[in-house]
Order: sequence, then structure tokens, then C-alpha cells
Amino acid sequence: MSDNFNAGAATMLLWILAVAMSIGVGVLTWNWIEPESFWGFIGFLFLWGIVSKIGHLIVFGVFASLFSGN
Repeated sequence: MSDNFNAGAATMLLWILAVAMSIGVGVLTWNWIEPESFWGFIGFLFLWGIVSKIGHLIVFGVFASLFSGN
């Protein structure tokens, strides 16, 4: 029973970190791009998506290496 709880807690922590990282990257990207036009906003969305995916790969990779069980 404790293994299921630990797996659930780790999964919840992973999702909380992923959401927080996405919001944080969005704020940082917005401040970096500072869009003032439609194309600036499109550039912001594009860059936010790329940087967010890189962050997700890093966070998920760290979790996979820590909780792989091997």
C-alpha cells in the first residue's frame, strides 16, 4: 500500500512541478519578448512552447532517473 501512495505522491509532485514550470517559463518568456504586436505575441507563444518543452524534458528526465526503481 505504501508503494502505491509513494508513486501517487511522486506523480502529483511531478504534475505540480510541470504546471509551475510552465507558468514560470511563460512569465519569463513574456518579460523577455515583451510582445507589442500580433506577431510579437505569436513569437512569444512559439518561444514559450519550445522553452516549456525543453523544461518538461529536463524535469521528467530527472524524475525518471530518480524514481526508475533500478
